[in-house]
Amino acid sequence: MMNDKKLKVSIGKIELKNPLICGSGEHFIEEAGIMQAIKLGAAVVVAKSTNESDAARRQLDKTDYSLIDAELRICEWQKSDNKGKSLFGRSGLIGADSEDWLKQIAKFDKIAKEDNAYVAASLIPEKLDYLCRYAELAEKLGIRILELNIGAPHGVEVTEGIQVTLEQERVKDIVSKVRQVYQGSLWVKVAGFSEDVSGLCLAAKEAGADAVVMIGRMMALMPDLDSMLPLLGTKGAYGGRWALPITCRWLSESRKIAGAEYALIGTNGARDGYDIARMMLSGATAVELTSAIFLDGFNVISKNIEQLSEYLNEKGMTASELVGYAADRLESYDEQKIRPDYWRKFVSDDALN
Repeated sequence: MMNDKKLKVSIGKIELKNPLICGSGEHFIEEAGIMQAIKLGAAVVVAKSTNESDAARRQLDKTDYSLIDAELRICEWQKSDNKGKSLFGRSGLIGADSEDWLKQIAKFDKIAKEDNAYVAASLIPEKLDYLCRYAELAEKLGIRILELNIGAPHGVEVTEGIQVTLEQERVKDIVSKVRQVYQGSLWVKVAGFSEDVSGLCLAAKEAGADAVVMIGRMMALMPDLDSMLPLLGTKGAYGGRWALPITCRWLSESRKIAGAEYALIGTNGARDGYDIARMMLSGATAVELTSAIFLDGFNVISKNIEQLSEYLNEKGMTASELVGYAADRLESYDEQKIRPDYWRKFVSDDALN
């Protein structure tokens, strides 16, 4: 399965052995977690994000998560077998010094290369001069993929300086300056709470990004009915399988605007190999998993790769052929069939004459 040729996809100039990417999170703070994901077949592991903010680093020690089921009930935390549950939480950045962390990532990336995989660095902007300094260091260290997260849901809650960027011109400014100092594969992760994700995607593309990752989790508030207080005491990032159709919609819209040849990476909503396929059908070249690993453990990596491979075999397609298949066949409302009175099928009998 690790060398299954039909799973290969390309993002800009780099080739991935399969479309499964492990997104940045607490599982990828220590070497053990990063190497475990590589061992289980992940094409890319995005290491825990960093920047120069002391407040953001301190926030890691305030990390907390809660499980919420389909009925919005708060569930006891468990590390696996959480089917049907969503993740609500708050987090921070890596506690280590940013330069030291980038040096470690460079070491991990060299090890991953032996397994035809990548370990990517993730930077969250605060001050642009620091961002460019770290991007330049990533270039000097030979880190092959750099993810620039301009849509981190926790950012503005930690410090006013962190850029949760929702304006196209600001995206262009940030990405173009990073592009000047970093020549590797540059990915830009955009916010899910933007009203124009596709516009942010186009701005990132025009500024030189090799791929755009969409969409980040939403900031949310969940009152606990028992205590009548905010769950975890504050706002938190909320994501889960419920978000998959929203992610797929933005993938299809962005494919239309940025072009079919431009690489998009889906995130937020995928739990299994079939969900990866759904995002790819909508226009994703690859898919990042984060919550799925929190909720179901590391074994979802190999299971999801196998499940995607089985789906491709069933359809007689390669992963590359799957990309955008549904998005390119999307009908407008005007093209839909006219079916008089069909609406009655969906209305209860006591509402009809």
